[in-house]
Amino acid sequence: MKKILSGLSVIVFFLISCDHSASTTPADNTGSQNDVNIANNLKVYKAIETGDVSSIDTLIASDAIDHDGPHGTDIKGRDSIVKMLGDMHNQVKDLKIDVISSAANGDYIFTLVHVTGTTADSSMGMPGKSIDEKAVDVVKLKDNKMMEHWGFTDDAQISKEMMEMHDKMSGTDKMKK
Repeated sequence: MKKILSGLSVIVFFLISCDHSASTTPADNTGSQNDVNIANNLKVYKAIETGDVSSIDTLIASDAIDHDGPHGTDIKGRDSIVKMLGDMHNQVKDLKIDVISSAANGDYIFTLVHVTGTTADSSMGMPGKSIDEKAVDVVKLKDNKMMEHWGFTDDAQISKEMMEMHDKMSGTDKMKK
Protein backbone atom coordinates (compact mmCIF):
# COMPACT_ATOMS: atom_id res chain seq x y z
CA MET A 1 0.00 0.00 0.00
CA LYS A 2 2.83 2.37 0.88
CA LYS A 3 4.26 1.55 -2.55
CA ILE A 4 1.04 2.74 -4.21
CA LEU A 5 0.90 5.94 -2.22
CA SER A 6 4.55 6.77 -2.83
CA GLY A 7 4.01 6.25 -6.52
CA LEU A 8 0.93 8.42 -6.54
CA SER A 9 2.76 11.22 -4.81
CA VAL A 10 5.26 11.13 -7.62
CA ILE A 11 2.46 11.38 -10.14
CA VAL A 12 1.35 14.62 -8.67
CA PHE A 13 4.85 15.97 -8.63
CA PHE A 14 4.12 18.81 -11.02
CA LEU A 15 0.37 18.91 -11.15
CA ILE A 16 -1.09 22.40 -11.10
CA SER A 17 -4.11 23.60 -13.02
CA CYS A 18 -4.39 27.17 -14.29
CA ASP A 19 -8.18 27.05 -13.95
CA HIS A 20 -7.92 26.47 -10.23
CA SER A 21 -4.80 28.50 -9.48
CA ALA A 22 -4.36 31.20 -6.91
CA SER A 23 -1.22 33.28 -7.05
CA THR A 24 0.25 35.50 -4.42
CA THR A 25 2.75 38.15 -5.35
CA PRO A 26 5.67 38.74 -3.02
CA ALA A 27 7.52 42.04 -3.30
CA ASP A 28 10.42 40.46 -5.21
CA ASN A 29 8.36 38.47 -7.75
CA THR A 30 5.73 39.38 -10.29
CA GLY A 31 2.32 37.75 -10.51
CA SER A 32 3.02 36.91 -14.14
CA GLN A 33 6.03 34.73 -13.19
CA ASN A 34 3.79 32.84 -10.75
CA ASP A 35 1.32 32.34 -13.60
CA VAL A 36 4.12 31.06 -15.88
CA ASN A 37 5.26 28.62 -13.18
CA ILE A 38 1.72 27.30 -12.74
CA ALA A 39 1.24 27.01 -16.51
CA ASN A 40 4.47 25.01 -16.80
CA ASN A 41 3.29 22.67 -14.07
CA LEU A 42 0.03 22.22 -15.96
CA LYS A 43 2.08 21.05 -18.96
CA VAL A 44 3.70 18.40 -16.80
CA TYR A 45 0.29 17.32 -15.50
CA LYS A 46 -1.04 16.88 -19.02
CA ALA A 47 2.11 14.99 -20.06
CA ILE A 48 1.68 12.48 -17.23
CA GLU A 49 -1.98 11.88 -18.04
CA THR A 50 -1.30 11.37 -21.76
CA GLY A 51 1.99 9.53 -21.27
CA ASP A 52 3.79 11.98 -23.60
CA VAL A 53 6.57 13.23 -21.32
CA SER A 54 8.92 14.21 -24.16
CA SER A 55 7.86 17.85 -23.91
CA ILE A 56 8.54 18.35 -20.19
CA ASP A 57 12.26 17.73 -19.81
CA THR A 58 12.98 21.43 -20.46
CA LEU A 59 10.85 22.35 -17.43
CA ILE A 60 12.86 20.28 -14.95
CA ALA A 61 16.37 21.17 -13.74
CA SER A 62 19.05 18.68 -14.78
CA ASP A 63 19.95 18.09 -11.11
CA ALA A 64 16.36 17.99 -9.79
CA ILE A 65 15.44 15.75 -6.85
CA ASP A 66 12.10 14.14 -6.08
CA HIS A 67 12.11 13.44 -2.33
CA ASP A 68 9.01 11.26 -2.60
CA GLY A 69 10.06 8.53 -5.00
CA PRO A 70 8.95 4.89 -4.81
CA HIS A 71 9.56 3.27 -1.42
CA GLY A 72 10.50 6.66 0.06
CA THR A 73 13.65 7.00 -2.01
CA ASP A 74 15.00 10.14 -3.65
CA ILE A 75 14.87 10.18 -7.43
CA LYS A 76 17.79 12.25 -8.69
CA GLY A 77 18.23 13.91 -12.06
CA ARG A 78 15.87 15.14 -14.75
CA ASP A 79 16.18 12.04 -16.92
CA SER A 80 15.28 9.68 -14.05
CA ILE A 81 12.35 11.85 -12.99
CA VAL A 82 10.97 12.17 -16.53
CA LYS A 83 11.25 8.41 -17.02
CA MET A 84 9.46 7.77 -13.73
CA LEU A 85 6.64 10.17 -14.64
CA GLY A 86 6.20 8.42 -17.98
CA ASP A 87 6.14 5.05 -16.25
CA MET A 88 3.37 6.28 -13.93
CA HIS A 89 1.05 6.71 -16.90
CA ASN A 90 1.60 3.07 -17.83
CA GLN A 91 1.28 1.76 -14.27
CA VAL A 92 -2.08 3.43 -13.59
CA LYS A 93 -4.65 2.95 -16.31
CA ASP A 94 -7.43 5.53 -16.60
CA LEU A 95 -5.27 7.91 -14.55
CA LYS A 96 -7.00 11.17 -13.69
CA ILE A 97 -5.57 13.94 -11.53
CA ASP A 98 -7.96 16.73 -10.61
CA VAL A 99 -6.48 19.86 -9.10
CA ILE A 100 -8.57 21.01 -6.16
CA SER A 101 -6.49 24.07 -5.32
CA SER A 102 -3.08 25.47 -6.12
CA ALA A 103 -0.94 28.47 -5.37
CA ALA A 104 2.41 29.84 -6.44
CA ASN A 105 4.58 32.11 -4.35
CA GLY A 106 7.95 32.99 -5.81
CA ASP A 107 10.05 29.85 -6.04
CA TYR A 108 7.40 27.55 -4.55
CA ILE A 109 4.27 25.93 -5.96
CA PHE A 110 1.71 24.18 -3.74
CA THR A 111 -1.15 22.00 -4.94
CA LEU A 112 -3.91 19.79 -3.54
CA VAL A 113 -4.96 17.07 -5.96
CA HIS A 114 -7.43 14.22 -6.19
CA VAL A 115 -5.95 11.18 -7.95
CA THR A 116 -8.03 8.34 -9.38
CA GLY A 117 -7.25 5.34 -11.56
CA THR A 118 -6.63 1.60 -11.47
CA THR A 119 -3.27 -0.08 -10.99
CA ALA A 120 -2.26 -1.92 -14.13
CA ASP A 121 0.42 -4.15 -12.66
CA SER A 122 2.11 -5.13 -9.40
CA SER A 123 4.69 -2.32 -9.53
CA MET A 124 2.31 -0.11 -7.54
CA GLY A 125 0.83 -2.74 -5.29
CA MET A 126 -1.95 -5.10 -6.23
CA PRO A 127 -2.95 -5.15 -9.93
CA GLY A 128 -6.50 -3.95 -10.55
CA LYS A 129 -6.69 -1.92 -7.32
CA SER A 130 -8.73 1.25 -7.54
CA ILE A 131 -6.97 4.43 -6.52
CA ASP A 132 -8.97 7.32 -5.06
CA GLU A 133 -6.75 9.56 -2.98
CA LYS A 134 -5.85 13.14 -2.18
CA ALA A 135 -2.32 14.50 -1.89
CA VAL A 136 -0.49 17.79 -1.40
CA ASP A 137 2.66 18.54 -3.36
CA VAL A 138 5.28 21.20 -2.87
CA VAL A 139 7.61 22.03 -5.76
CA LYS A 140 10.63 24.28 -5.35
CA LEU A 141 11.91 26.13 -8.41
CA LYS A 142 15.38 27.36 -9.17
CA ASP A 143 15.98 29.63 -12.17
CA ASN A 144 12.34 28.96 -13.16
CA LYS A 145 12.91 25.19 -13.41
CA MET A 146 11.51 22.51 -11.16
CA MET A 147 14.28 21.63 -8.72
CA GLU A 148 12.78 19.74 -5.75
CA HIS A 149 9.52 17.99 -4.90
CA TRP A 150 7.94 16.81 -1.67
CA GLY A 151 4.64 14.92 -1.60
CA PHE A 152 2.25 14.46 1.32
CA THR A 153 -0.63 11.99 1.35
CA ASP A 154 -3.71 11.68 3.55
CA ASP A 155 -2.66 9.54 6.54
CA ALA A 156 -6.27 8.65 7.40
CA GLN A 157 -6.81 7.29 3.88
CA ILE A 158 -3.57 5.31 4.05
CA SER A 159 -4.59 3.73 7.38
CA LYS A 160 -8.03 2.83 6.03
CA GLU A 161 -6.58 1.18 2.92
CA MET A 162 -3.99 -0.72 4.94
CA MET A 163 -6.73 -2.10 7.19
CA GLU A 164 -8.78 -3.13 4.15
CA MET A 165 -5.76 -4.88 2.65
CA HIS A 166 -5.00 -6.61 5.96
CA ASP A 167 -8.61 -7.80 6.24
CA LYS A 168 -8.54 -9.22 2.70
CA MET A 169 -5.25 -10.99 3.26
CA SER A 170 -6.32 -12.50 6.59
CA GLY A 171 -9.83 -13.40 5.47
CA THR A 172 -11.38 -11.11 8.11
CA ASP A 173 -13.55 -9.46 5.48
CA LYS A 174 -15.23 -12.82 4.77
CA MET A 175 -16.12 -13.19 8.44
CA LYS A 176 -17.81 -9.78 8.48
CA LYS A 177 -20.26 -10.81 5.78
